[in-house]
Amino acid sequence: MPASNVKDDCLKLPQNLTVRSIVTVQQEMLQFIDKNTSATIALADDCQVDISFIQLMEAARVHVGTAGKHIALAEPAGGAVLDALQRGGFLEGMSEEDAKFWLHQGGMQ
Repeated sequence: MPASNVKDDCLKLPQNLTVRSIVTVQQEMLQFIDKNTSATIALADDCQVDISFIQLMEAARVHVGTAGKHIALAEPAGGAVLDALQRGGFLEGMSEEDAKFWLHQGGMQ
């Protein structure tokens, strides 16, 4: 059973976004990004997140940037994602580009 649902250019990730499942999530994201020039990532409201997901998303942002593609979150980071960003120190001194991606601040994505 696939861990995600795909609709057009939106990939809905599974609820578990922790180190235990991140390899599967990474593989799905790479396949999705390879098939699309623009990718929107949707997260469950009650998702479980740890630093491995933040690292995966940062790597995905670099990957799409070098491939001339675009990636965005469907919704601004909230709940567990925002908590993981804060615990990891990512919110302190966040660049404008990072704030646009993670928090949807500072202009349209």
